[in-house]
Amino acid sequence: MLVEVNYKGEAVPELAESWEASPDAAKWTFKLRKGVEFHNGKTMDAEDVVYSFNLHRGETKSAAKGVVEPITDIKADGKNTVIFTLKEGNADFPFIASDYHIPVIPKGTTEFEKGMGTGPFIMQAWEPGVRFLGKRNPNYFKEGRPYFDEVETYRDCGHQCPDQCPDDRPGRCHEPL
Repeated sequence: MLVEVNYKGEAVPELAESWEASPDAAKWTFKLRKGVEFHNGKTMDAEDVVYSFNLHRGETKSAAKGVVEPITDIKADGKNTVIFTLKEGNADFPFIASDYHIPVIPKGTTEFEKGMGTGPFIMQAWEPGVRFLGKRNPNYFKEGRPYFDEVETYRDCGHQCPDQCPDDRPGRCHEPL
């Protein structure tokens, strides 16, 4: 995401290093953090941000369609600047840019299940709704992070094992299928 919401509920820089609004808050200029790399080694630039936001505009089933609906134009102004124009002023636009439905991905990406991004872990395995395995991104832009070499997550089935697990998986409903 361009922006992160911190533990105090404040919008803080993430992939954007700064932003500025026009006096009426209808135009927003985001300066991108330089040197951020995607998991495939490509350097992130303004065209990637434009592409990523545009995936959620127009004819789409994206869960973020309503979030980005107020955006009337997005354009790159060089490699490290993106300008958003809104239908009307919105002082909270940086919070919109933090929506988890709008990750920044490389321009032209069509195989979304590969998990190509800029995050702290590079996807190694993914079973939708069951499991994720990621290894540390050695080129992650936040120095000293992530703190782990690898992360693996499993779904929480909500059962109190073994009493509530399905009959065909007693005591094992949290394991991969």
